[in-house]
Amino acid sequence: MASTEDARPDDYPHLSRPCRLMNSHYDVVVVGSGYGAGVAASRMARAGKSVAVLELGWERRPGSFPDSLWQCLKEINISGTARCLSSDKPTRLFQLMLGDGQHALVAHALGGCSLINAGVFLEADQRTLQMSAWPPEIRKDPSVLQPYYSRAAEMLQPSPYPDNHPRLAKLDNIQKQAESLGKAHSFYRAPLTTFFRRGRNHAGVMLQGNTGSGNESTGLNDGSKNSVATTYLADAWNWGAEIFCGCQVRYIEQAPDHKGYVVYFAWHGKGRSAFAEDVQTQLFWVKANDLCFLGAGALGTTEILLRSRDYGLPISPMVGRNVSGNGDMLVFGYNGDMQVNGISGTQRPGPTITGVLDCRGEGLSKNVLADHVIQDGCIPRPFSPLFQAVLMWQTARLLVAPSLAGGVQQCWKVISNLTIRLLNPSKGGAMQRTSTYLVMSHDSNELTLTLENDRLLLRGPAEGRSEKFSEIRNMLRSVVSRAGGKIGFSPLSGSQKAEVTVHPLGGANMSRDGTGREGVTNHLGQVYKGHRREKHEGLVCCDGSVVPTALGVNPLATITALAGRSVDLIAKEHGYSIDMATPNGSLDALSQPMVSHRREIEDTSIAKSLSPIRWQFTELLEGHISTRPDEMDFAVCETLGKSSSSAMRMFLTIEICRRTDTGGLQYEGICTGTVSCRALSRGPMRVVNGKIRFFVQPAEQPDSTTLTYSSQFISLENTRYHLEGCKQIDATSSFSVSRMWEATTKVNVRITRDDGMKVAAGALHISWPSFRRQIRTFRTTEPFRLNLLPALVMFLIYFAFQLAIFFFRPLSPARKSRRSSHVPISPKQQPSATHLLQTQDGITVRLEEYEPQPRADQKGPEAQPVLFLPGVTGNAAHSTFALPYLRRNMVEYFTARGCRCYVLTPRWGDNPTVAASCTVFDCRLDIAAALQHIRHQQKQKPYIIAHCQGSVALAMGLLDGTINRSQLLGITANSVFMNQKLAHWNSIKAATPILIRLYQLISGTYYPIGNRPDNSPIQKILDMLIRFYPVENRRDICTSTHCHRTTFAFGLCWNHQNLDTNIHDHVGQFFGDTYTTILEHITRMGTHGACLDNQLHALVTEENLENLRGVPILFMSGTVNEVFMPESTLRDYEMLRRRFGERLYRRFLVEGYGHLDPVVGRNADRDVYWRVWEHVKWCGGNAITFNERHSSTSPTLNHLPSSPLRHHHSRTSLKSSTHPLNTPHPLPHRNQ
Repeated sequence: MASTEDARPDDYPHLSRPCRLMNSHYDVVVVGSGYGAGVAASRMARAGKSVAVLELGWERRPGSFPDSLWQCLKEINISGTARCLSSDKPTRLFQLMLGDGQHALVAHALGGCSLINAGVFLEADQRTLQMSAWPPEIRKDPSVLQPYYSRAAEMLQPSPYPDNHPRLAKLDNIQKQAESLGKAHSFYRAPLTTFFRRGRNHAGVMLQGNTGSGNESTGLNDGSKNSVATTYLADAWNWGAEIFCGCQVRYIEQAPDHKGYVVYFAWHGKGRSAFAEDVQTQLFWVKANDLCFLGAGALGTTEILLRSRDYGLPISPMVGRNVSGNGDMLVFGYNGDMQVNGISGTQRPGPTITGVLDCRGEGLSKNVLADHVIQDGCIPRPFSPLFQAVLMWQTARLLVAPSLAGGVQQCWKVISNLTIRLLNPSKGGAMQRTSTYLVMSHDSNELTLTLENDRLLLRGPAEGRSEKFSEIRNMLRSVVSRAGGKIGFSPLSGSQKAEVTVHPLGGANMSRDGTGREGVTNHLGQVYKGHRREKHEGLVCCDGSVVPTALGVNPLATITALAGRSVDLIAKEHGYSIDMATPNGSLDALSQPMVSHRREIEDTSIAKSLSPIRWQFTELLEGHISTRPDEMDFAVCETLGKSSSSAMRMFLTIEICRRTDTGGLQYEGICTGTVSCRALSRGPMRVVNGKIRFFVQPAEQPDSTTLTYSSQFISLENTRYHLEGCKQIDATSSFSVSRMWEATTKVNVRITRDDGMKVAAGALHISWPSFRRQIRTFRTTEPFRLNLLPALVMFLIYFAFQLAIFFFRPLSPARKSRRSSHVPISPKQQPSATHLLQTQDGITVRLEEYEPQPRADQKGPEAQPVLFLPGVTGNAAHSTFALPYLRRNMVEYFTARGCRCYVLTPRWGDNPTVAASCTVFDCRLDIAAALQHIRHQQKQKPYIIAHCQGSVALAMGLLDGTINRSQLLGITANSVFMNQKLAHWNSIKAATPILIRLYQLISGTYYPIGNRPDNSPIQKILDMLIRFYPVENRRDICTSTHCHRTTFAFGLCWNHQNLDTNIHDHVGQFFGDTYTTILEHITRMGTHGACLDNQLHALVTEENLENLRGVPILFMSGTVNEVFMPESTLRDYEMLRRRFGERLYRRFLVEGYGHLDPVVGRNADRDVYWRVWEHVKWCGGNAITFNERHSSTSPTLNHLPSSPLRHHHSRTSLKSSTHPLNTPHPLPHRNQ
């Protein structure tokens, strides 16, 4: 025997590829990986065709086969009629089908049954090939197969057990028994597809010498088996074939374009069995453009054809009929006189089969149906305990029962003897004197395969009771008896004498008359469409399913030869040239294919920046989508999808990878799966290039994190879609299990086509039952090792920690300002001039001027100058109207429309000495100075856009006459104007001056926000305290110190969902600081409810209101304003309407917006600016009419342009409807 201690038993390339790398179509698709499928894959690859091989089992390499009883039992799957024993594990190595009258044992793995057979290479004799069941093309001239037998032998390299190897007791035993039967001339050593010395096979793979373990039937771990995997499939791999494992082909249909076939398959990725039903219904598919070869074995191919017929593929009604068990019979001769060494163990018995007693063609007149062969066998070591128990039972039944008549003493003697002899096989017990015989003969070919409730069932007569089987059994009984043993049978034979076949044949039999009436395929394996001669061009069976009768011998040589002939002749029909001359060279573990046909999906899904942690999990998302996604919210789309029953399911397996290009810990997932949605395709769609990024801070939403889904998927109609999805987790989930559950299980999705056209949008969810199954799907992507556990534990801790950050958000430590890395600060228009203006009281203020941008459309009235008045932002780096962090700020919006813009920085934002003592009332003088400057420069009157205290200062100037109303074209007042009603928490703070006095006592009058010249302990303590400042909505809980300080001073200035990360990260750049003097003035006005001068005298008087007559004003408030209640502008609106008439006044409620976000919100240009611009245009178009300001009547507004808003009693309300991927979930109402 050879020794392989220092040699690697699997020194050849890994042949299979991840399923995610499968293209949507190939020239040739081969189903299965046995002998016939291997031939088809090899030949088609050498013909230069792109080839995909789909194998149900996994790639099992030498060294990985089970070598203990427990490992073998874990690899057995039982199916068939015994429903109670069925395990529904189709990817296990050993597949035992329990039938009615006949059982079958086959293998599911890359290489098929070649991995667990004995590798006996025997040709079918001429008489068998001349039987009437064969098609005339073969029956009339069996020699047509001879060249293909030779080609098969050239690749598989069969050779008998060498004479110079150690003698084998079981080989000597069967040879002596042949002599005792007078058939020494019929005995020979079996040609085996096994290497007995180290060397490279015909495909270039290095094989080791056989060690004589006798474990061929459970898989050889010594690397000596010349299996299909190391021959035809290795050759196909080298020539560009792509091999995919875990793919259970369910059915086949003709392609929608009638060119080729669509192969539907279930992918059994690790862990997906938790979703067993979905695995069988959420099918993958691949298209065979030219040829589809079915080589899944007699059972597998027949099942595919039966199901394909049920799904509409026309096939001959003969499918599943006339199946044969090849006359297989398993017989034991136990407890004989001779040491047989027929059990694998420490004493190596040699290969499973070594000798053949060939009883074919004995006597010219003898019926071919009487032909048979008998071969020696070997019980593999993993199963020896099981067979030992079976033989003990059979011995006890035969010996103990008759001894009962002899009394108790005789019984005890027999039992003691059995115990000694059976339990000590290594010391000469009965097991070491047990011989195994494998018989192949001719049966009745009357087995049938049918589908019942989608399960394959095998039925037929119990061949063990037939006359022919009885003859063979009696002959072996006499042989065993002469050797001193007793005959035994298969453990599964039972009272019905049902045999177990390891060579099932037929089911898609070749037709004897060239029509579908007598078979399923023609002589080439091409499938008939029905009863007649019409066949499916390109659909070919190339395995044992086409063999129309029992062969009476091991079938691997004949199946290989038949497949070789079929592929050769079909290639000629299609004009393919197969390169049979070019050798592969050496194929080692590190070798790369000589040919590649990569087209769609390059192996870049796991980039250099990703390192797989070798774990994966599976999830199922279900929901509804609408195919009318334009400008609709995700929730609306989901509702529309439900109303039209537009369901969508996404079934994904995610391989977890760790990013290596980031400083911190970050993960991504590589997705393999399917998408089902009838609204998009009539069949399942395959996910390609799918990725999930775990916990990424979105650019659109501050203080939140997302799990983002990004993938493409391809439909049967060859349409490519792009899906972008997002699970968003933010502060709304804090201390709420239900909200956290919704955030982590709901995915908002938007689907587009390749051309960018929006196709659909909606929401998908993970249900509780699906989640329970999902947590059971974590599996390793390679054989499990303990050292893989830390990687999974680290990922789970990381995942839980990220969720905990938001679940305990109020307790999270505050963070300092940071420069956002999500969206670069885009270059914005810079001021063309900066003017330093002197006010009436001698204060210098700054006025920035922005030139209008060139307009493509010069139609309409000439645009007006616009003056912007900010709120109290202190000495900030940027004005709120000209922020560089916005996609389009307000100044940029209006200059793009031809306006010359002026941005005033009032005294509260310039000289610190002045700012420390000024009030809002003082700032009216700054506005008057700005208006005077503009009047000198511009012929037209300016339009004013004022925010917060800038708006209040403007109102004060108008009320006391400092500002002449005749200087103004119109006004937009955001949030507040004359009347002031503080929001809830601001009203509590303003109820008493104690808070301000306390701050002055402890820290002085200066209150820093973005400008932090010191880090005094007082300010640090304040930072800690204001983290717990109450907000009305969970969504507004954040960790920004600058945001907290702004909120403490003025109230919550925005709905966080309207800010993007860039804005929120730079709050300190447009809020600098403030002083307690102005804050006290603001709170006094808030408690009073209207404008007050420095002496706290009311400015809103009957006389002063006359100064506002004739000024058109657009009042604007956010519905979720937490600084000033929307009622503030409502009071102004109603007051002016009642006094001056309703024509000049409009009120605009911005749904879902707060205090400052109508100015700095990320989508404010879409939701707000347009309404202000419409008012500017209307005011400019009616400027002449406004000269009649002092008349008793006011100008009509009949010329106000129509807008997409609905007007109710002169009050405008807006509900934002923006691109769902650029906004949060439906813009919230106040009561959220």
